[in-house]
Amino acid sequence: MSKFCANGHQMDDSWTVCPYCHKTGFEGAGLAKTRMEGAPSAAAQPGAAVARKTEVLGEKPRGAVVGWFVAMNGNQMGQDFRVLEGHQVLGSASDCDIILDEPSVTGHHASLRHKDGKFVLSDLDSTNGTFINEGTTTIAREEIKDNDLIRLGKLSLKFKCL
Repeated sequence: MSKFCANGHQMDDSWTVCPYCHKTGFEGAGLAKTRMEGAPSAAAQPGAAVARKTEVLGEKPRGAVVGWFVAMNGNQMGQDFRVLEGHQVLGSASDCDIILDEPSVTGHHASLRHKDGKFVLSDLDSTNGTFINEGTTTIAREEIKDNDLIRLGKLSLKFKCL
């Protein structure tokens, strides 16, 4: 008689531990195979719907929305970008949290951190600088507030917080 681990892998009769999943139990010992949570049990009625949820792998957990930016000019004029709790990077690179399609915006242009109800914008050594409101000198790190106008290169973004 063949021996199987609790996950259904076939095992040699001399093995006490499955080399694939390291389970010690096997069906011959009276242990049932594990079943997927939410899968219908033997007692479930045929045709009954079972609620299941698929978990998407590889996505970062998303925080709560705490504000947003609205593009005031450029290729994305009128488009809004959600600001989430924690830390986000703004730039033209595809791995940024807020992707801005504008030639004057650096790949990783600036970062925004939301902590304890405050929003702090930091320039990430961008080529064309980060400015707040009508400022003419680039910022290194500055707290921003509701209705501030943020300029990344030539792109202007209106900031709104909740």
